[in-house]
Amino acid sequence: MPELLSCITLVVCFFTILIMVRFFGKNGLFAYASVAVIASNIQVLKLTKYSAMEHPIALGTVLFSTIFAVDNILTEYFGAQTARKCVWISFACYLFFTLVMKIAILHPVIEHGECINLHGELKKIFSPCFVFFISSLVSYITSQQTDIYIFSSLKKLTKGRYVSFRSLVSMAISTFMDNFIFSVLVWVIFADHPIGMQSLWNTYIFIAWIIRLIIAVSCVPLVRLSGTLMR
Repeated sequence: MPELLSCITLVVCFFTILIMVRFFGKNGLFAYASVAVIASNIQVLKLTKYSAMEHPIALGTVLFSTIFAVDNILTEYFGAQTARKCVWISFACYLFFTLVMKIAILHPVIEHGECINLHGELKKIFSPCFVFFISSLVSYITSQQTDIYIFSSLKKLTKGRYVSFRSLVSMAISTFMDNFIFSVLVWVIFADHPIGMQSLWNTYIFIAWIIRLIIAVSCVPLVRLSGTLMR
């Protein structure tokens, strides 16, 4: 069941990206990336477990990984500067969303018999550990900028050819970087009780990256297909 649900999520993401490209162009991709980064950071609060894996992983991996495909689409057809603009727009939206939700939680709790009061639930969802929040922002900005840099550099080297190869390489490297930076910051550098590097690699980095690599491979056709929809 978890595998099927993840596949459905990926299909929904693919169709949404293509619809956004077809009807809204780069602005649609800006909107997709902004929503995806917010939603994926909420999804990580829930775990899932695939039958072929020993350890559970955080949800949000599938949704978040598709943002790298958006970077490549923007870089390929609108330029690296536009792709970087998307990164900063989605970053600003995520920061704004987090701030306004934290302010909302600070409002006094009102008990009313005829209204549903979900203050406790909201507080659990939108009061993440400061370490997780900072680590997420650092890894996001670094990995996204790396993805754009690698893809655009390979585009120059290949003179605009081999778009599928460029997409796969850039996504494979940048998704690994995102997962590595976040895991090291959270579980080693900022942790009260740092875990060993072997445990970090086996539990938090390698397995999650394999899943992201599979998603990267499946995202490759999106870049080329997006180009046909814009013509």
